[in-house]
Amino acid sequence: MTRDDWQRVASPWRVVEAAATDEVARDAAVIRIIDTCLELQLVLRHDSLGYQPFSVTGNVPMPGSGRNIDQAMLAAERYRPESEWHSACAWLLDKLPRRQAAAMMMQAARVRPDKLGSSQWSVTASQMVGRQALLLRDLGMAEHVRTPFASVEDLQKAAQRARKRLREWLADEAYQQHLDEVSG
Repeated sequence: MTRDDWQRVASPWRVVEAAATDEVARDAAVIRIIDTCLELQLVLRHDSLGYQPFSVTGNVPMPGSGRNIDQAMLAAERYRPESEWHSACAWLLDKLPRRQAAAMMMQAARVRPDKLGSSQWSVTASQMVGRQALLLRDLGMAEHVRTPFASVEDLQKAAQRARKRLREWLADEAYQQHLDEVSG
């Protein structure tokens, strides 16, 4: 199978399982893990119930009050978008050296300027290094980088080391077992 074929496989766990022995599947698994980590950093960490214009305790029925319970609010309180896959990817991201993880995530979030309209992520590699404080803050990873990336090459090397480490972990049986444990 090609990397594109592996990326079309519906179950990320099947790709991770194959990554233990198949280099092409390993590359596809790394891409999926990075994409999921990016989703965790840019989307899911901002998802919350927020402040609603009514009291959550108003859902507690009082005898004789005649109040209806807001079923939609109760469902929203119980809903959690994080899956076992998200938990496993977050665990892997936490295991990476912090600076390398931040570099990898910045590169993953970057959109080439000629590919998309205006966005803070629509930057050249040198602009990304120049704006790294803002970009890292928006990723929620500003504390990961104590020493700023001095150059594009510095950033690229750190990100490359993170991806290499992920590939190594996917081939390692002990990490495969840890992923199984983290996923439930």
